[in-house]
Amino acid sequence: MCVKDWELNKNAFFGSSVNPIIIPVVVHVIHFGGPENISKAQILDQIRILNEDFRRLNADTINTPAAFQGAAGDANVEFRMAQKDPNGNCTDGILRIYSPLTFNARNNVKALSYWPRNNYLNMWVVSSIENTGGLQGDVIGFAQFPGTGTAATDGVVIKHDFMGGIGTAAGSGNNGRTATHEVGHWLNLRHIWGDATCGNDF
Repeated sequence: MCVKDWELNKNAFFGSSVNPIIIPVVVHVIHFGGPENISKAQILDQIRILNEDFRRLNADTINTPAAFQGAAGDANVEFRMAQKDPNGNCTDGILRIYSPLTFNARNNVKALSYWPRNNYLNMWVVSSIENTGGLQGDVIGFAQFPGTGTAATDGVVIKHDFMGGIGTAAGSGNNGRTATHEVGHWLNLRHIWGDATCGNDF
């Protein structure tokens, strides 16, 4: 059975109901025939990690710093692979697009494959991400905050070897937390160390 459409309201839904908010996810795997063409199992592993983190079911909650123990909780949000495409056809929520744009990717990859943001969380998996920030090191993911950018670029881009905790991501030691971090930004959470007003992470 296909999942019903979901009208996205990213600014005001945390803890809004007893039943969790279900967010359909579409994963666009942009690849050039290399290891970035990750398996379905690796994608599903990332979805599992997102759900554990946002429902606070992950095994490492015991490591939550004391200062945050009183605030940590279940965000009442669940991520599921889309079961219906924009035309109403059943799908597994994974699209594979062959393109050299997988290298040094930015928003340019989003035009290759995109589903409407009012019904889906778009995630793009790529080989590498261009570093436009001027800092040293690799960019492993980025997200579009609500109210910024255009509808056609809304979503999250993740480097393949940081998507999930198995397959090409098994050696990263990141355990899928890059996507948890970036999806938090997609839901309008800022960094707690001060890139929002007075250090407020919203």
